[in-house]
Amino acid sequence: MPTTQKARNACAPDEALVLQQVLPDVAVVHGRWPVALSSAADAVHAEPLATTVVLGQGAERTVVDPGPSHHVGQALHKSLWCQQGARVTALINTHAHAEQVLANSAMAVPVSALAGTALAMQRRCPQCLASLTRELGEAAMQGTRIVWPQIVLHEGQWLQIGERAWRVQEMRQAHTENDLVLWSPPQGMSVKAQRQGGVVLAGGLVDGRWPVLAQGSVLGWLAALDRLKAMQPDWLIGQHLVAGPQQVQPALQRQFHYLCRILGHAWSRLELGQSEAEGVQDLVPPLDWPAPDAGQMQAWRQQHLFNQRRAWREAEQLWLDQQDWPRACGSVPDVRR
Repeated sequence: MPTTQKARNACAPDEALVLQQVLPDVAVVHGRWPVALSSAADAVHAEPLATTVVLGQGAERTVVDPGPSHHVGQALHKSLWCQQGARVTALINTHAHAEQVLANSAMAVPVSALAGTALAMQRRCPQCLASLTRELGEAAMQGTRIVWPQIVLHEGQWLQIGERAWRVQEMRQAHTENDLVLWSPPQGMSVKAQRQGGVVLAGGLVDGRWPVLAQGSVLGWLAALDRLKAMQPDWLIGQHLVAGPQQVQPALQRQFHYLCRILGHAWSRLELGQSEAEGVQDLVPPLDWPAPDAGQMQAWRQQHLFNQRRAWREAEQLWLDQQDWPRACGSVPDVRR
């Protein structure tokens, strides 16, 4: 094959990869990977979705949450090189979910994460790799292997990436056991960056599709969202979410209201003397969190039920210990006996 043809094929675009430039030094890829499962029992399984963030300008880039597989990571690396002449020089994992971290293996560069995230990856990644291989299929996961973070990030640490400085924020027991937030305030940056405003990378703490209460807790997640609100960022990037000026606080508030709602549902049912099994019988997903398409509605119902059951545990413990209703969620749920 002629050299020019080889080069053309090497830089052929990957149709599944769309790089969205948010700001000059911040870009995102919203990945969506169809499942390979075909049995009736798995028919309601949600497609894995995850957002990758690319930071920096010029020849060197840092990738935050590179994706679920070796192939996905390679496609991103190739796209950056072919389209922008840039290479990936560092990776950051915000939390220990397979959709975010299993593409670490595609780039032979240092991986950074919080200590808690690294520990959670060691506990769960082998099982997560097996599960994601079953969901996406052997072909999609070919070459994927687990690469642990080698660099430990700490609360309050500053990372200089391109023209922006990013402060490491650690959120414990929120969306997961350990969630990393990167916050780039406008102060202290170049005049150009100051005009763009402050940017927060929220990882899995804010989701544009639907919330996933996994290994964390409702109360910890609410506390994390309070910290995000206090930053007053101009831009917020979460999972399948890019919120610009005037959109950030509503996005945070919607997530906040959802968590208070599932906590309140459990609290009110406990006040009525219901068990968990009784309390979730009439459960329906809230209308302000629509499924992305009709085919995903059953998956959304299942996720909402899962979230509610997790919230029930926390609400029940508060209720049994006769602790106060969380003030952050407003007035105590009204129980109409």
